[in-house]
Amino acid sequence: MPSVKHAVIAAAGLGSRLGHGKPKCLVEIEGVKIIKHLLSLLKDVEDVRVIVGFEEKAVISTIRAIRPDVLVVRNPGFRSTTTLHSYELGGRYIKGDCLFMDGDMLVEPESFAAFLASCEPGVAQLGITKTKTRDAVFLTRENGLAVSFRRDDPTEYEWANIAWLPVDYFADIGNTAVYEHLRQFLPIRTHEVIAYEIDSEQDLALARDNLHYFNLQALAG
Repeated sequence: MPSVKHAVIAAAGLGSRLGHGKPKCLVEIEGVKIIKHLLSLLKDVEDVRVIVGFEEKAVISTIRAIRPDVLVVRNPGFRSTTTLHSYELGGRYIKGDCLFMDGDMLVEPESFAAFLASCEPGVAQLGITKTKTRDAVFLTRENGLAVSFRRDDPTEYEWANIAWLPVDYFADIGNTAVYEHLRQFLPIRTHEVIAYEIDSEQDLALARDNLHYFNLQALAG
């Protein structure tokens, strides 16, 4: 029986650094919107929640056309809050553990499936990926556990903005970055995935140079 029954995708942000004038989850790569790719990865998760804010009507319309059973959660404070608040909103009323992920990335399906398969009840786990840029949340590991985060001095791995966490980790939050909030729970187990965050034009170009990982052709049309 699979452990991952709940998933939250944070897709409320402005996407201002990418500068396409739309939520990053609606950016198309090879004719496929990022949110369609992410929902395809979660096809076997029964309860999927997407947190919306900026241009929410467009995001909701896209979600409904892809997977009508997805629960849409509004974050009306998206302009002044962080992804942490979206995670907290999405995790409300869930008991136990939940998969949390950002709505602005491409993830190689096989490595993502392996991450899901490795999730265990009550055991927090972070998805990590090989460092690709100097603008990421880097982490140091000891014996497969993340023991610290930092934004400067890149390490071999960066956090992939994918996490399997007990929802009570978000019982008491501030208006800070997710990784800063998670520091209090370190060390946390890690599992490597192949993932590309789309936060800037440089990130987008890098992802396009590595399209062979993502099998987007199967979702096109």
